[in-house]
Amino acid sequence: MANKKAILKQLADYFADKGQMMSPVEYKAAEDAPIRYMIAKRPFGSWSRMQGMMKVNFPEQWEKANKVESTPAVKPKATAPKKVAKAKVAPKKAKKGVVL
Repeated sequence: MANKKAILKQLADYFADKGQMMSPVEYKAAEDAPIRYMIAKRPFGSWSRMQGMMKVNFPEQWEKANKVESTPAVKPKATAPKKVAKAKVAPKKAKKGVVL
């Protein structure tokens, strides 16, 4: 786990300095990447799992890398409740032997 943490810290700092999260293709093409792509991905199994662990373990760097901006919540428009149609029910069968 210590190896994962160290690699995750390096990547989190790198992405925070860049100000963006990179795809694997972008990361491979980067000249200033702190470690090779395969070494970065290997302990996690996949690039997306590494990103998920980064989000949980280093939230400050994650926010810097993803430029999370707080937007005001938009209130949904109030609508009238829709009328629900009653289900059609078959008439009850008459009991045998009873004459009306």
